[in-house]
Amino acid sequence: MTTPVTVYRWDDEDAPQINTGYGTANEIRAVLNACLVDGYGTKQPLGWTKVHDNINGVVYQNNTEIGSGGMVRFWPKGLDWEQPLYPNPMLFQSAKTYTDAETPFHAGNSQALKHPIYSSTNYTKAWTIIGTGYAFYLILGWVDETRSLSERKYTIESGTWYNFSMFCGDIHSRLEVDAGKFIAFCAPNRGDTTSTTWQETLDYITETIHSSSQSYHPKIYHADNSDGFRTYSPRKPLLTSNNELLNINDDIIGYSSVPLLSTSMSQILYPEDPVKPNLRGYMPGMIQTIMGLGQNHYWPTTKEIDGHQYWILRYAASDESGIWINMEQW
Repeated sequence: MTTPVTVYRWDDEDAPQINTGYGTANEIRAVLNACLVDGYGTKQPLGWTKVHDNINGVVYQNNTEIGSGGMVRFWPKGLDWEQPLYPNPMLFQSAKTYTDAETPFHAGNSQALKHPIYSSTNYTKAWTIIGTGYAFYLILGWVDETRSLSERKYTIESGTWYNFSMFCGDIHSRLEVDAGKFIAFCAPNRGDTTSTTWQETLDYITETIHSSSQSYHPKIYHADNSDGFRTYSPRKPLLTSNNELLNINDDIIGYSSVPLLSTSMSQILYPEDPVKPNLRGYMPGMIQTIMGLGQNHYWPTTKEIDGHQYWILRYAASDESGIWINMEQW
């Protein structure tokens, strides 16, 4: 069974805007409210519920009819909702539930975000949410709407320029019953952090399923609802050559879903643990293609793959990106 996906963008009619350099917590909250809970213009919301909202944080719960009912909290470090998110960024943290805006049960890692653009003028502060009632991706980035500027911060291969992306919601678990599948994270190889470096974004998926050098995050609680957890990381399933760059009309050759692993694929033993398997599941709607896009392509870029439209994530390093998000169904 698949779930329809909705794409929300900064350039939609009546979309909320981020106007402050680095954004403010209030501006980020307005975007989240509009996309998750309220809708805007002709676009309906994803169907999440806002369960807490005060100075200590705003907490959203995914749709309990199709999701786990997990929750995520967003709040500004220092609790000043009007100040630009530098030097104090916005933090977020998933949990099984929040009894109030500060008290989580089965809390995930807390990580950080700000809008990449530091100026309050002259630049469009782009944002995008791609999601469903049970999960979403939030993307904040530099954008050159003329598609003529040469700086790498505007392209798919953004190098060491900070552009932000995160995932929040239920993973596609391999387990029939999984009480720990709701997560939120932006940095695949970091635990708790309050920093916003170019590496602390979902764009920084660097290791393949065969590598054992990855630092694994986020933490995912055991499927039986116990207090234990294990750390996992999204991993590239395909070994690709950095020289195989794709023109947008080219054949991508092949693709695979992006798994969440707690070890390299070669170290997986069978039978697997029934509550904390090494291969926990997959990132919803996310695939890796054998060939990707590089610095000669501007963000955002979409492509039809196997009959569906896909949105490509940037790559936060000197390489092409072959990581895509399905814009139609998960």
